[in-house]
This record gives sequence, C-alpha cells and structure tokens, in this order.
Amino acid sequence: MLAREAGSAVSRETLMAQVWDENWFGPTKTLDVTLASLRQRLHQAAGVAPGAVRVPLITTLRGHGYRLDIPPV
Repeated sequence: MLAREAGSAVSRETLMAQVWDENWFGPTKTLDVTLASLRQRLHQAAGVAPGAVRVPLITTLRGHGYRLDIPPV
C-alpha cells in the first residue's frame, strides 16, 4: 500500500483497512510492529552494500499516518 502511494501520506486507518481488513479487531499496535520490522529490513538492505543501495524511508506523519519516501536516483 505504501509503495503504491509512494510520496503520499497514507492514514493509519487506511492502512489498517486495506492491509488487514476493515473488520480487523486486533490491536492497532500490529501496524506499528509491522512498520518497525519493515524499517529494520530496509535498514539492513542498505547495510549490504553501503552507498550502492538506496533504500526508501518510511516517514511517520504524527497524528496522521505514514509516507514512503523514495530517494532520488
């Protein structure tokens, strides 16, 4: 979902509804844990070949949601 909307803000509610299901009744911390894991994987990918790999960054937009920022080529 973030990759499809790269560069645009995506609300927490939209992510929860689109990724898990609008009927999800689990904790919203599930989203936080998933994004932390994704950030860690992106960080590890950048460490594989320093300087050679340019990875996107997930920016937290406090009070709204998240945005995937793609680095320029």
